[in-house]
Amino acid sequence: MKKRKRWNKKSFFILAFIAPAILLFVLIYAYPLLNIIATSFCEWNSKNFTAPKFLGISHMFDNYKKLFTIDANFQQALINSLKWVVLTLVIQVPFSVLTALVLSKKNKGWRFIRNVFVIPNIISTAAIGLIFLNMYSPSRGIITEICNIISPGSNVSVLAEENMAFWGVTFSFILFGGSSCLLLLTQIFSTDSSIYEAAKVDGASSLQIDMKITLPLLKPMIGTVAVMAANYGLLLYNEIALITGGGPDNATYSLSYYIYKTALGSLKLNFARANAAGVIQMLIGIILVGMIYRIFSVKKGLEE
Repeated sequence: MKKRKRWNKKSFFILAFIAPAILLFVLIYAYPLLNIIATSFCEWNSKNFTAPKFLGISHMFDNYKKLFTIDANFQQALINSLKWVVLTLVIQVPFSVLTALVLSKKNKGWRFIRNVFVIPNIISTAAIGLIFLNMYSPSRGIITEICNIISPGSNVSVLAEENMAFWGVTFSFILFGGSSCLLLLTQIFSTDSSIYEAAKVDGASSLQIDMKITLPLLKPMIGTVAVMAANYGLLLYNEIALITGGGPDNATYSLSYYIYKTALGSLKLNFARANAAGVIQMLIGIILVGMIYRIFSVKKGLEE
């Protein structure tokens, strides 16, 4: 009986401490999320801003159907966002892993290189956007000047051509993996040094140590870094808003930028369709996280 009373008292204190966090989660995350899902099945625009109208059972998926059938901007945004997800996974993540492996050797100047590599991640994305906007400027941009040196009179305008604008946005963030590199370095430095010493005694080369010891031990952390990178590519917004504004001809739309333009940034506001796009973005994110965690066995690695 005494044990039960002690347990009840302990449970009360636990609930009392976590109650504010639960309340904040419900108000700030859970309720808005449920509201987004519910209103995606409604007719909701500037005409009925205060009273979203349910479309009815037979038409409840109309907003989703229109996204995939008649809304070319959404389709472009979806394709671009998936491309950016793939590019972060095949370029940014391997580049961060390679950089971490090189820096882990602690060769001369490694701290300086580490700090330089991290700088873009601690600078505001607004500042980064303005830097790249000036780099791509057809009148004074360094990219245009380099192209003119290679091919005089070419006057390349990166942001004026659809294919080039996409890659212009991509290179404004794709190589900035400083945060990921730091996480990987922390994991490497926390590994028991005796493992590496034993491998060296057995005659293993630096490459063999990296391939047979470091990379397998890094697998869960690489999975975590991959999740972060993929989500960044999926949620890309600031670089697009600052560098291209979705142009030229909406060619650099992302899902996040499409949601903003559809809900708030145009004359024909459509909150319900923007929320439907948000639900699709959320589902893609959940699927991506699940796939990456499964591939890299992140949960299993963390438990071990």
